[in-house]
Amino acid sequence: MTGGNADNTGTLDVIIPVFNKEKYLRRCVDSVLAQSYAPARIILVDDGSTDGSPKLCDELAAEYDTVEVIHQKNAGASAARNTGIGAADGDFIGFIDADDWADIDMYEKLIKALCEEGHEKIPAAQLMNRQYSEDGTLVLYTGTDKASVYVIKTEDFYEQLIMHTGDSSMCTKVFRGEFVRRYKFAEGEKNEDFELLLRMLPEMGEGILTLDTPGYNIELSGSSVTRGKYDQSLYESMMKNAFTALRVAREKYQDHISQAERFTYVQSLDFMLHIPIERMTADNSFYMRIVRYLRSEKQNIKKNRYLTKKQRRYLLLLLDAPVAVRKTHRMIMNVRGDGRTEK
Repeated sequence: MTGGNADNTGTLDVIIPVFNKEKYLRRCVDSVLAQSYAPARIILVDDGSTDGSPKLCDELAAEYDTVEVIHQKNAGASAARNTGIGAADGDFIGFIDADDWADIDMYEKLIKALCEEGHEKIPAAQLMNRQYSEDGTLVLYTGTDKASVYVIKTEDFYEQLIMHTGDSSMCTKVFRGEFVRRYKFAEGEKNEDFELLLRMLPEMGEGILTLDTPGYNIELSGSSVTRGKYDQSLYESMMKNAFTALRVAREKYQDHISQAERFTYVQSLDFMLHIPIERMTADNSFYMRIVRYLRSEKQNIKKNRYLTKKQRRYLLLLLDAPVAVRKTHRMIMNVRGDGRTEK
């Protein structure tokens, strides 16, 4: 399909934010150029890269008519995506991270499903992903090979997101252009895909079209795995989004309030198990805010039926003696050889 519209289904623009991804960028762009549903435009947004990425972006733009490049000062992935949205005019818009790649028929599957009769009012479609280690070993395969297509209702999609069973990545999805252009990613925030989906949910109508088959590929490089340097700003964004999700439940999905509360508890637990012990101090206002929140929720934590026994046990221990519990937890992890670097 030339420009993706040989059968008048519409044009596709793919936005790729780029920051110091010289090693992976050509693989990513090649996977988009090879799409059976050919994109009209591939928009590379160089977000102030300091490696060879800017030069490679220019080379790709010179080599392929459909590739465009926008250079900007470093402002973060959200700002780069917003720049791409501002430049895109396609009937459909997709996002790919520069170190990932797409199956050759990913966008054809997604757009074909969106264009089927009865799906006209559905603003987005998603499929599953595969995750690989740096040596190419497949470590996670979501979905099945049955290729079933179904609509997840908006409320059910909300439930999946807060129960950690849904996919909050923007990259496994394609959106109708007129829908996604109404939104911007939250700049200066992390966990931004989840935050934007929460804002989109009330406007998603019937829900999100879902293909139970993989088509998006992720390499778990050193920069993308959770192990390594502690980043409190990430946890601050995660908790901000968790409390936003709880507000959404109270305002729109009252049947899911207990699940949304569980989401705040589990996100708090994740933070409490990863903050370096030396930062668990009274002058760390974010840490103290989470401790106070958990203590105020003690009775709800005891009776929340969506928590596992292990989660509930850790939460109740941590809210009473957080530093002592963390020291014990670290000793156990070190004995198992599963400790995490705390920096």
